[in-house]
Amino acid sequence: MANRQFGISTRIYASQRLSRDHLRAIASYGFEVVEVAALAGHFDPSSDAAVADLQQWLAEARLDLDAVAAPPPDGPQAWSAGALQPVEAALFVARRIPLRVLVVPVGSAKSASKAMDRLVPTAEPLGVTIAVDSRSPSMSPIGSLVNFVERCDVKVGIALDFATAGKGATLVDAIEMASEHLVAARLPAESGTNWSDVMTTVQKVGYEAPLIIEAAGPSALPAAQKTRERLERLFAT
Repeated sequence: MANRQFGISTRIYASQRLSRDHLRAIASYGFEVVEVAALAGHFDPSSDAAVADLQQWLAEARLDLDAVAAPPPDGPQAWSAGALQPVEAALFVARRIPLRVLVVPVGSAKSASKAMDRLVPTAEPLGVTIAVDSRSPSMSPIGSLVNFVERCDVKVGIALDFATAGKGATLVDAIEMASEHLVAARLPAESGTNWSDVMTTVQKVGYEAPLIIEAAGPSALPAAQKTRERLERLFAT
């Protein structure tokens, strides 16, 4: 598939404050887009200075911001008006930097539904799609997540994490099941995945948005680059 974009999640630097050098390193390995993780101590979307720095660093590295991964709900009052503020701050990054998707980890289905009702109307004028993170414990297996988004009163997408969605035929089935709502895809850099079958399915369901690769450890970027090169060869055949 022509013009397939690949990105990296800044979660690989989750233990550090996000910096210019991190984004330059990502760009140096040939990636075009990033997903920024709004994690404590890494990136604070409520800080105007942090958002301004991110905007400048992205421009310098010639990277696009594809997604922001919102912080997870916290405590029994998750998704109440006050608890939702950090997630809204992550969404409001789009007021300054173009942003395609806000990936939201959710708690219970009931609280998640209330959160979607509040987030989606705010996101739409900003051109942002709200996507539920498939790694949310309450949304497993994938059928539960599909049922949730289809029952929502507002339009919500799915951010599918391939590493936790299954292996082999199970992963292929998960992609097909989520296909109508699939707006973001995260791929593991190192796995025993049969990428040929998986990428054939990705193409078959018509997913054309960036593929975000997640990696960990000192060899994270080289490992992600190798995965990207392998996938590009598959798309070229």
